[in-house]
Amino acid sequence: MIGGDVPLLPGERVDRLGRTPLRIIQHPKRYAYAVDAVLLAAFARPEPGMCVVDLCSGNGAVALFLLARTGGEIDAVEISAELADMARRSARLNGLEERFRVYVGDVREAFRVLGAGRYDYLTCNPPYLPPHALPDNPFRALAHHEVALSFEAAARAAARLLKDGGRAAFVHRADRLTTVLAALRAARLEPKVLRLVYARPGSPAELLLVEAKKGAGEGLVVLPPLFLLDDRGQTHPEMCRIYERLEMDR
Repeated sequence: MIGGDVPLLPGERVDRLGRTPLRIIQHPKRYAYAVDAVLLAAFARPEPGMCVVDLCSGNGAVALFLLARTGGEIDAVEISAELADMARRSARLNGLEERFRVYVGDVREAFRVLGAGRYDYLTCNPPYLPPHALPDNPFRALAHHEVALSFEAAARAAARLLKDGGRAAFVHRADRLTTVLAALRAARLEPKVLRLVYARPGSPAELLLVEAKKGAGEGLVVLPPLFLLDDRGQTHPEMCRIYERLEMDR
């Protein structure tokens, strides 16, 4: 047991959630959050009092980062019962079980449980990779490969959950940019803010961060590039600020 009555299962460990005071339960051989979760949480802009949902929540890292930064409450949807259980136990470990509710299920059907047109803000860190050459680890296959959810389906699910005028923030691979933008527009989620993420200056973009607004007119702001490392291979100063504040300049 950790933190009173919160069990820790074989192979799991408790990590500090970035530089926040929160802790998170992870399983290094099954699932542990990576820098894309940090970037999505820092990029997202839910405002106080908004109704917020996190799709493809994994072990709850993005939702916990948002709770650490903004307070409030958040719902989460995760298809893996094991990962959802990790997220719930992390919520209990931090005394957040009344503010962080995790639902197990397919995000495409989430509106049936959570309600269509309910949310003001949505975050989503969907599977990035095509559904072939799958790893032996079923947790990583489900989390990282589009075996159960394409981006097009994720965009449609997000649109169904959002109110008109609601906003959604996504992280994805930069080489899927055209697919991502087309899928968002097809779902009536108009891309409004885009930022590309690079390992270091001079390298190709690796990730994209995009915020879209349901039912909005066109007009896209492309932010300056974000570098993870500087020319010397050290953590870029902006990334240091992101790790410290869990927020990036817009």
